[in-house]
Amino acid sequence: MKNLLLRRFAAWTAATIATFLALAAIRVDKPWARLPNPLVIDVTVADRTGPRSDPLIVAGETGRGDFLTLRIGEKGEAVIVYDSWGHAGIASRPFRIPDDGRMRLAVTMPALDGVKPVPESSDARLEVRLGDEVILAEKVHFYPRDPGRIWFAANPIGGAACGPVLRGWIRNAADGREYRGTPATGYSWRQRLNRNAGLALAWPRGAPGEVAWLAVFSLGIVAAGAFAGRRGWFSAAAVHRAWRHRWFLGTSAVLTLGFAWVVTLGTFRLNEHEIFGNFYDYQAASLLQGRLDVPEEGIGGEAFEAKGKLYGYFGPTPALLRLPFVASGLAFGNLSRAAMLLYFGMTLAGAYLLLREALRFIGETDPDPVPSRMATVILLTASGWGSTVLFLASRSLIFHEAILGGIAFALISSFCTLRFLRWPESRWWIGALVAGILSIHTRPPTGLFALTLLGCVAVGIALRRSISNSPRGGKASAGRALLGCVPLGLACVAGALSLHVLAYAKFGVFDPAPLRISRPYANPERINAIEGKSMHAANIPYGFYTYVVRPNLRFEPGFPWIYLGSNTPGHYFPKAKIDLPDHTLAVPYSMPGLFALATAGCLLAFAVVPALRAPITVTWLASIPMSVALFAAVATAQRYTGDFCPPLITAAALGLAGISALRTVPRVVALVSAVLATAAAVAMTWALTLHYQGDTLWGVPEETRANYRELRREVDDVAARNLR
Repeated sequence: MKNLLLRRFAAWTAATIATFLALAAIRVDKPWARLPNPLVIDVTVADRTGPRSDPLIVAGETGRGDFLTLRIGEKGEAVIVYDSWGHAGIASRPFRIPDDGRMRLAVTMPALDGVKPVPESSDARLEVRLGDEVILAEKVHFYPRDPGRIWFAANPIGGAACGPVLRGWIRNAADGREYRGTPATGYSWRQRLNRNAGLALAWPRGAPGEVAWLAVFSLGIVAAGAFAGRRGWFSAAAVHRAWRHRWFLGTSAVLTLGFAWVVTLGTFRLNEHEIFGNFYDYQAASLLQGRLDVPEEGIGGEAFEAKGKLYGYFGPTPALLRLPFVASGLAFGNLSRAAMLLYFGMTLAGAYLLLREALRFIGETDPDPVPSRMATVILLTASGWGSTVLFLASRSLIFHEAILGGIAFALISSFCTLRFLRWPESRWWIGALVAGILSIHTRPPTGLFALTLLGCVAVGIALRRSISNSPRGGKASAGRALLGCVPLGLACVAGALSLHVLAYAKFGVFDPAPLRISRPYANPERINAIEGKSMHAANIPYGFYTYVVRPNLRFEPGFPWIYLGSNTPGHYFPKAKIDLPDHTLAVPYSMPGLFALATAGCLLAFAVVPALRAPITVTWLASIPMSVALFAAVATAQRYTGDFCPPLITAAALGLAGISALRTVPRVVALVSAVLATAAAVAMTWALTLHYQGDTLWGVPEETRANYRELRREVDDVAARNLR
């Protein structure tokens, strides 16, 4: 036994070390573009005729780039010019290029080693030496760049600072190798290997947090692999089990393809920078350094300013998931689309797990239950394409990622909670509590639902035990049963309060969103109009009307035919204190499939299937605090309807389970009604999403808007021909 444990320990240790070294190699090699600063280069100008401006060093991206250029005049005089996109250029003193065109420059430039997450700066040092003489020395602005986005003798990012290429050569002054394009071209493999070895030795001293997180991540990968191996996930039996769930896998694949098309703006490129999508990357980098604040470029106009630092009101869960990528230097600032796709997959998986668990409540004895094809397709389609989940894919902004991530974790928590309700002796409450806390630190309303659901189940289990114990042990036994729910209830309350504890650590107050220190509310008139609060009881009637009652849409003859925003004014609520009344379509109309299953389906199941009454009751009770909070908020928006998705999907799964227990004729009628409602939901959601992305949403590239206009024209032409 001892030898077996030693062998396992040795195997785990070796696998963890190998994984860590592989990830560390990626991490160390990525900063290869973090060049020596100052850098000594030999520049040879092949053509001294002017006027023109040629690139020497270019870094960054279109709209956020830095340029060091050689500007040659008509008479052969020259200057070195530094230009940071959107800022005034700075020129050196004039000089003449030697007859042989050769110059040795020693360049100190912030972009040489200014790799993200280094903060943007307006006070960075620039110095250029020509031979032994300093010809340019200034404090300059610069943009931090991705590791590989720096070029020599070429300008691939455009702009008016210089032309596309240098008419000449740049060489490494140390060994004469040519620099052209990315930095690696100027070094041999031996130099690269030697430099990486030096970086590897210096890395633990310079970034101990990154090393620690990468070690933990490596151990996690090995543990996950070992767990999967013990559970037989790679065996032939696992393949057979997966085949049994082929309708889930196939439906999910189709739905995920559509979601990926939307979230990538039709390009299917996941490793892309997204406008206002890098906050979580900067937050992860700050966490690695033991801080909670973020730099200006990570939060910008959404910042909360406290204690002389900038913070985001967004929860840290998505940043925690990014820690391994930030620590290993992978795709910094380019993870938002991939994260959205991950959360979408988690949402579909959570919906399917809830449906399977609901079937167990009605007596399913198969240890690996497989829902019917119809129920699977209906629930997944209504959740993935017939709800606000798809609308959030219109752009992978931080706002959308937060809501979708909150939905995903809340559904996982709901599944664990229902499993705990059905099997109180188990420890599924741990998974429910952890996922609920992750959800509340991603999107507070979804996490509030998840933790409230777990708390309701704990109380329900305690009541059930007290009632069953009362005849046997009297009041004392019943009291002990009730007290048994107290620790779990307190854990749920503590999970919810952790949001306020984190707020105090950041802002110095327990309010998770103290609007008076928020940049968007810097206008005194705006903040005073809502009395500095993000919620008001007077808003509840308005919020209920907005999210539950008002059919705020219109139909027009042109594709996509359904548009957000009614031509008929809504009801006026004079006492409401609303700051951002964005166009919002009430849940029964924006998600008719889920709403019908969650309401009519649950009513039917509650009436005919006694075993489903407890889970239906706790699900609807748990939705009340979250709904009241949303109704009381000072802002409404279509994306906020996504906060209702966790209770709706949970209730819809229970409703579908109840429908499956009906006799043939009523079951068929109910399923056909569900199919029609889901089809209407899909049409509604796709119409709203495409128009919002292609016509309304800010920051969308003009190419995407042009593609949407072309799609509208083509569909309208086809429709017109068919009508004729």
